[in-house]
Amino acid sequence: MSRLATVVIKALTVIAFVLILLVQVFLIPEAAQSSAVMYPVFAYLAVPGIIGCVAVLACVQVVLVCVWRLVDLASAGRIFSGRALVWVDVIIGAIWAAVALVLIGEISLVMIGAAPPFAFWATVIAVVFGAGTALVVGILRALLRQATTLRSELEEVV
Repeated sequence: MSRLATVVIKALTVIAFVLILLVQVFLIPEAAQSSAVMYPVFAYLAVPGIIGCVAVLACVQVVLVCVWRLVDLASAGRIFSGRALVWVDVIIGAIWAAVALVLIGEISLVMIGAAPPFAFWATVIAVVFGAGTALVVGILRALLRQATTLRSELEEVV
């Protein structure tokens, strides 16, 4: 991996992480407060909504940290190791956790009658996108495992 690619990926990762952090700290609480004022009957959902949204975004931040570590491994030429597989496993787990949180949130809103009309389709899109992403990363993990095995066999031969 070239030095320029490593620097660009890490810079974009930091920018994404900081932007998500700003959304978690400022935007989500403000949106929850505004919603509580506009819809006082659902004001009690502000805190659980904040917690759920922050948790989903925390899953994305976990993925970003794992990407950072994988870039470190790739730039050091150690991507074909068991350590890389662990980071990929964490990515897959974080994606499935985010999907589960979205589903739990939607089911909770539907059960109490607080789900807006578009929420169902937004949830369907999020679940399909999240599950698809987790499955693609799972396939890439299998390819990484196979490449790691082949590399270790090649090193034994050489």
